[in-house]
Parts: sequence; C-alpha cells; structure tokens
Amino acid sequence: MFTKIAPRYDLVNSIMTFGGDKRLRRAAVRMLALDTDSRVLDVAAGTAEIASALATEYRFPISYRAVDLNEQMLEVAQRKLTRLRHEHPRSDWDLLLGSAEELTFESSAFDAVVMCFALDDMDDPAAALAETVRVLRDGGRFLLIELALPDNRLLLGILKFRLLVIRRLAGLFGLASVAHMTEEVESDCGAEHTISRCEGAGLTMESQARYHGGLVRAYVFRK
Repeated sequence: MFTKIAPRYDLVNSIMTFGGDKRLRRAAVRMLALDTDSRVLDVAAGTAEIASALATEYRFPISYRAVDLNEQMLEVAQRKLTRLRHEHPRSDWDLLLGSAEELTFESSAFDAVVMCFALDDMDDPAAALAETVRVLRDGGRFLLIELALPDNRLLLGILKFRLLVIRRLAGLFGLASVAHMTEEVESDCGAEHTISRCEGAGLTMESQARYHGGLVRAYVFRK
C-alpha cells in the first residue's frame, strides 16, 4: 500500500488533516525544544516531512536521520533532503532503509526520536517502542504524533460522517490507502492507551497537544 501511495502520500496526509499537516508538524517539533547540534532520529519517516518541519523551526545546525522500510517512500524523502542540504548546509541530513523494530544505531545515540502517523501500522509496536527507548540518550525526548478521534461529541459526529464519505469515495476510485487511513483514525484507543504503552516501555509523559479539533494528538515523552 505504501509503495503505491508514495508519490501521493503527502497529499493524503493533507486530506486527512484538512490541509493543516505542515502546520501541525511544525508546532509538534517545537515541543522537542532542541538545542544546537541535537541528534534527531525520524522513525518510519515516510517522505521525511518531519525534516522540513525541523528545518523551518530550528535555524541552528542539527543532525537528522530518517529510517523507513519502504524504498519508494525514501525516494521521495531523498529529494527533500537534497533540497535541505542545499538550503541548510550546516545541518546533517541523511536517510537509510531500515525497520523500526530493529534499529541499527548504537544505544543512547540520539537526543530526540520522532514517530509520526506510524506506530499502529507496525507489525510489533512494542518492539518499536523498545528500540526507541534504547537509542535515546538518558533525558532524551520522544515525539509521537498520531491520528485520533476528537472528544467533543459534535465534532466527533461531523468527523465520522466525513470519514465515511472519504472512505466511500476512496472505494469508488480504488484508493485503498486513503480508506486505510480513515480506518486508522476510527481505531483510536484514546490518549490513556497511548500514554500507558509508552510509559510501559520506560518513558515518562512530559506534555501533549491536540490539533485540528482533536483529529491529531502529539505527545512528548522523556527517557
């Protein structure tokens, strides 16, 4: 699915967040409060949209690594990183093919790890969280961004109707990936579930925020 959607992945995210995906990523990465030369790992990075957000929000040098299993997604990401190397030459931008459940980096190698719209798509979310904790230094931060259902009943009703319409249109046009993302939103188990499984992996909740009427949640945990 992700191979097929790679050229349109950014567009699908924009649809699912009603056009605010770039703004929410910038707001979310600000929660990391990075310092100069911070080492950042983007797990299941997809098209590396987080890299663009980091470059916009942090003008000082950082080291960024993107990891994803899908070669087609990384091809799109590589074009972005090529541009960022030109626009922000003092920072270090790189990517590699790899699995979130078996990261190839040394322990305590990063000051921050980011995971965006990815945890519930993994075969073994618990293993991915364990690897996240392993590669984070003590005191490092983990930013987790997830699709969610809003708490407000009126907004929830409106959202479910819109998701139903999007899913049916996706079915008509053969866009299985879009239908999948609507199902992912509706499978949201709530903030308490997310916090519990992250704390169970050895992380401590630091802050959280909601965007777009609650359609997206961002959490920052500290190791």
